[in-house]
Amino acid sequence: MVVTVKSDVIKMLVDCFEQLTTAFQDEEGKDKLASLRTRARDMPSELVSKSLAYVITLCAARGDKDVIEKSLYVNSCSDLLTKLSSDIRNLKKEEFGYSLYAILLLLSLKNLGLISGGRLSDIIKGSLDNPIIDSTSYIVMDWIKRLAEAYIKK
Repeated sequence: MVVTVKSDVIKMLVDCFEQLTTAFQDEEGKDKLASLRTRARDMPSELVSKSLAYVITLCAARGDKDVIEKSLYVNSCSDLLTKLSSDIRNLKKEEFGYSLYAILLLLSLKNLGLISGGRLSDIIKGSLDNPIIDSTSYIVMDWIKRLAEAYIKK
């Protein structure tokens, strides 16, 4: 089985990182982005050893579940930064990293047509024991990791 990710989703992720690094240029913002970079480097191993359902649950537990769930109603990063700007800016550093990681991952999977719905619980349940979504998620997560390393400085 060969799994691929549409170039539109990768382009969207590039746009997201450009917009995030522009929106969070001050010192506090850079610290928050560093937390996202850390999550991007750590999470692929969680997917491999457990599952997408676990990764999303972990991000919701350590991030802000409500902000992640609200993000399910946006279709792009510019939409996210417009509609949820104050919610995102009010997150503490670690919450920001986990929440934004989940948001980028879920936004990508949504744009690939692999998830839908407005409840995080539905997405978690729907991704259990689903090797296609896990395989595709790994590719997306690798792109997020590399983009975070490229766009977010230590």
